[in-house]
Amino acid sequence: MIVTEDHRHGHRERLRNRLLKTGRESLADYELLELLLTYSIPRKDTKAIAKNLLHRFGSFSAIFDQPVERLQEIKGIGSFTATFFMAIKEFMVRYLEQEIEYSETISSPKDISKFIQSHIGSNPRENLMILCLDDAKHLVYQECVIEGTVDQAPFYPREIMKTALIYNATALILVHNHPSGDPIPSENDHVITQKLEQIAGLFDIQLLDHIIVTPRNSFSLKTGALV
Repeated sequence: MIVTEDHRHGHRERLRNRLLKTGRESLADYELLELLLTYSIPRKDTKAIAKNLLHRFGSFSAIFDQPVERLQEIKGIGSFTATFFMAIKEFMVRYLEQEIEYSETISSPKDISKFIQSHIGSNPRENLMILCLDDAKHLVYQECVIEGTVDQAPFYPREIMKTALIYNATALILVHNHPSGDPIPSENDHVITQKLEQIAGLFDIQLLDHIIVTPRNSFSLKTGALV
């Protein structure tokens, strides 16, 4: 069937109006994607592309976790649209990051779980990230200090403590991701936690937690449970 420009325009307007009137609940995942794609692919019917994205990657959130190279494997997705999706993911991370920066305090793993999951949870390589906090448990700095391989990241306490001292941190939260998708800590994860806690203590810096993340969940070594 040949889809005319007028037909596409009317369909897109109906999607926009549904979103404005009743929010995302009124749209299926493929319809949200279809509407989003119209802003980077304005002259094509985007429904098939949206459905293909969901079929290939399985879920709405998984699409935004993909590198641009994987997105471009989908027919109709070029470098412009793949970069558009990447930018949206980075905007979401920045939004969650500022929620933490402007929060009154970080008092539990739940306060940061969404941010750290979106930031490094889907990374195909293990990353070691630190969050530096002040006396009031406000976030003063965060950084991925080490990037490793698909199943391990080197542990350099000196790099971690150097960053903590530069930003006058009085407390730290250590975070790393498991690309395997399993958030349960290994024996080495426990050893690293104990070692860093001892080293940080020499500088009167408290290690508040060590959290392991995947795209879907987090595990707190402090509480011994999923977040």
